[in-house]
Amino acid sequence: MAYLAAATRQAGHDVSVADALGENVKKYTPIDGEEGLLRQGIDNAAVVELIEDKVEVIGVSCMFSQEWLFTRDLINRIRKKFPHATIVAGGEHITALPEYTLKDCPALDVCVLGEGEQTFVDLLEALTIGHELEEVNGLCIRHGDGFTRTTSRKRLRQIDDLPWPAWDLVPLESYLNEGVMPGVNLGRSMPLLASRGCPYKCTFCSNPGMWGTLWRSRDAEEVFREMRHYMKEYGATNFDFYDLTAIVNRKWIVDFCRIIIESGVEITWQLPSGTRSEVIDEEVTKLLYDSGCRFASYAPESGSPEILEKIKKKVTKPRMLDSMRYARSNGLSIKANMILGFPGETWFNVLETYHFILQMAWIGVIDISVFPFSPYPGSALFQQLHDKGKIKLGDPYFFSLLHYYTKPKEVSSYSENFTQTQLLYLRLIGMSLFYGVSFLLRPIRIWRLVRNVRRGMPGSKLENSLILILKKRQELKALNALNNQVAQAD
Repeated sequence: MAYLAAATRQAGHDVSVADALGENVKKYTPIDGEEGLLRQGIDNAAVVELIEDKVEVIGVSCMFSQEWLFTRDLINRIRKKFPHATIVAGGEHITALPEYTLKDCPALDVCVLGEGEQTFVDLLEALTIGHELEEVNGLCIRHGDGFTRTTSRKRLRQIDDLPWPAWDLVPLESYLNEGVMPGVNLGRSMPLLASRGCPYKCTFCSNPGMWGTLWRSRDAEEVFREMRHYMKEYGATNFDFYDLTAIVNRKWIVDFCRIIIESGVEITWQLPSGTRSEVIDEEVTKLLYDSGCRFASYAPESGSPEILEKIKKKVTKPRMLDSMRYARSNGLSIKANMILGFPGETWFNVLETYHFILQMAWIGVIDISVFPFSPYPGSALFQQLHDKGKIKLGDPYFFSLLHYYTKPKEVSSYSENFTQTQLLYLRLIGMSLFYGVSFLLRPIRIWRLVRNVRRGMPGSKLENSLILILKKRQELKALNALNNQVAQAD
């Protein structure tokens, strides 16, 4: 959103940002009907009140489909207060299901598909001069009871031409002070993007539809210049790279690391979103650490060659393990992301994944997540399951995506060979194997875990997650106590 705001402002439009999370990062509110699930930030009614009265166009972001029901409610509230404004939505969910989104939310006028900066600016220009929106590439437009998709927009190739995110329009200090970041809490953390797109076509990923397979990197010097600016402007000490696949080009990452090292600045940075291993060898991992990189997520997804081929992951286990060994020997804290329950996955495939999990624990991988397979709208596997009638779009489906976080026993299994309950226990076994072997081989990790959680100073993703869970429970406990006091007073 900060990128969109910057592009809109650069084009000469007045723009403001209503940031539901940033307005009150400490606020956690229980969600009706979803026990254990909390909404962080202000509610939708409060978001609407932040929107300026004279607004003409309102853009709403919906990146993930589990957020759609709440985003739909927000759009409906916006329409009620601003009946004459043009309401536009964008993001991964919107790009994956534009016609469904428009049909499901009559208050919405236009969907922006894919990268939004140039498309949104062109849309505003068309509205300003009175041109038909059909002339703007990259849109899905409501026409009465029907919908029209305009010509697809080509990917941005010169991403260095984009203005830096308009962080001055959001309550940035809330994020910096509260340690809101996807990786390990290493200090005042700013988000960064050094590239866009991913050249791979994993069948469980929605990237090809949203960002495309054209991978484009920014100039390494320009990325570092942005980092230096945030250090000076906001006191940033750590940088979280949100890239889909940050390390694709070996020359780029080597040049980037050397720029930081030669500058002499003392910073940390991390790759929490998941990276590939092809170019991360012994030399690269040393450069990563020497330049300040302290945490990186790997995304092998499965330990079964058969499953890796089916999902078009394009990785080899020996190469992945070698890269992890180099990373650990050079001081990097690393995490691995695994998935169980792919369509067609068998018990033997799971055993192969368990073996790979044990290998990672043996070589010293610090953390692991074993997720259930969840079909992302916009991915090839989602489309296959939808075409077979195994997914029916509607409120129950979107609510089921929330169970991914709150009701693991109710997470749907899309593998013909496992029930929901079996999938839950398969994941628990995978996690137990990893941490059991890891702590057995390195008992000092138990002491560090307890110490760091008590101090609130995480050194790994597991510790970071435990600290956040305890914090949220304290917030919820305080909220419940306050509600009880109010009820007794009434």
